[in-house]
Amino acid sequence: MAVYLYLKYNLSMAIGIKFPFSQSFEGGIYKFTKTTPEKVRTNLIALLTLKRKQRPMHNNLYSPLYDYIFEPWDEISADKLKNELLDKISTFIPEVITEDIIFTFDESTNLLTTKIVYSIIELAGTTDAVEIDVQILPPL
Repeated sequence: MAVYLYLKYNLSMAIGIKFPFSQSFEGGIYKFTKTTPEKVRTNLIALLTLKRKQRPMHNNLYSPLYDYIFEPWDEISADKLKNELLDKISTFIPEVITEDIIFTFDESTNLLTTKIVYSIIELAGTTDAVEIDVQILPPL
């Protein structure tokens, strides 16, 4: 009986806020994450969608993806962006090991798709992936 109550209590306990924010009807204001993989995925998406100066007093907390909106997309830009992303992820989400970063640029729509494959250290290397799309504006 005690084990059942313990498991039931822990499964309903929140460990983070789900991103993007949405209203919760389960109790509380926002929907929350209940598992470590869900928390890590949410934190990674939140970091990758954060633009410069959105977090006052945390000038280093931003995604470098938006620095390349007006840049021509080539191998040099891809290497620089990959190194900057690896640095940001290792700095702000240390419980993750980045396995691979894959860029796919569609020239017809000017859409840069960034896929980040990562593993969670705490969970014996459980692997997951996140994809973010950013519109690259064409040169004038």
